[in-house]
Amino acid sequence: MESFERTETDDFESQPERYKKIDELNKQSFLMTEGSSLQVIQSLHSIGAPRDVLSEKIENTDDPRVAGALKEKRVLVNGNMSPLNGYGPSELSPEQRIEDAKQNLHTFLRHQDIDPADVRMLRPERDYTTPLSVVNLDDTPLAPDDTGILRPDKAGDLIYTYNPNIVLAARPADCPIAYVEAQTPKGTITVLLHLAWMGVAHGYIQQAKKELDNLEIDWTTAQVQITAGGHAETYTFEGFDKFNPVEEFPESVSMFVNVEETEEGKYNFGIDVAAEVYDQIINTWDVTEHNVFADTTDTTAPESGYSSHSRSFKDYEVDGDNTRDLFLARRRRA
Repeated sequence: MESFERTETDDFESQPERYKKIDELNKQSFLMTEGSSLQVIQSLHSIGAPRDVLSEKIENTDDPRVAGALKEKRVLVNGNMSPLNGYGPSELSPEQRIEDAKQNLHTFLRHQDIDPADVRMLRPERDYTTPLSVVNLDDTPLAPDDTGILRPDKAGDLIYTYNPNIVLAARPADCPIAYVEAQTPKGTITVLLHLAWMGVAHGYIQQAKKELDNLEIDWTTAQVQITAGGHAETYTFEGFDKFNPVEEFPESVSMFVNVEETEEGKYNFGIDVAAEVYDQIINTWDVTEHNVFADTTDTTAPESGYSSHSRSFKDYEVDGDNTRDLFLARRRRA
């Protein structure tokens, strides 16, 4: 693994300051100056008043008219996109949840004028203790999921294609996706890199650099778009009993905020995966701030419209079911 500078947890700035810097650098990026031929599209689960504030207000009012009015301020937009693992509205049966996800996904694709046959869905590997697996979508067998969208038979957190008609898709929650477009001797390549916090901690960004070097990408032409992810203030673990994350992953120490050991020997901490992905890409890939744009939306914040584990794990009383969004990247039409 390549060496790179890391900020110690006792020294680095508060999270809002970290994201303010990224927002300023975003203004100088390719996406804000000359645009990009790669269009990244993201669905939203819901919009409206913050979930936790809304719940608190509803709990503290005895007037059913007020409670009803407040509930109406949180509005479902695209809904759950995943038919897997029981995601979706809890009032639906498992079969109904699958059908709901299928309908949501295909409605979203239709609104974006995307042919479902052109979409390739990530099959994440999830075993982050193993080296990063890479999937060439142009020569890998595919099979449809329960929504009819094709996924590779082989699992891997880095997928790529040279086919300009293929749309790269994933269904993350709090994990950023790094989409890359660049020139190679074989033509333009489009890449999707799924970056769960455990993948980041295990060096997936550094491993992806080596894989992209093997594909001979021209780094001067690389354009990287990082989708929204969890911020440390709201993306938190309590009672984590596997290890001390700072001791386990010293090269990603700045991803972990306010690490505290409990009397029971467990750990509470925040995970700043979104900013960590940005910093590691800038520090370890052959790119400058101009080559990279990062969406600094906090997917785990109560006011966020994105899907998040926090929707279920933090017991939000409004939109309390765990869901998945759909993230897409397609080449812009001429």
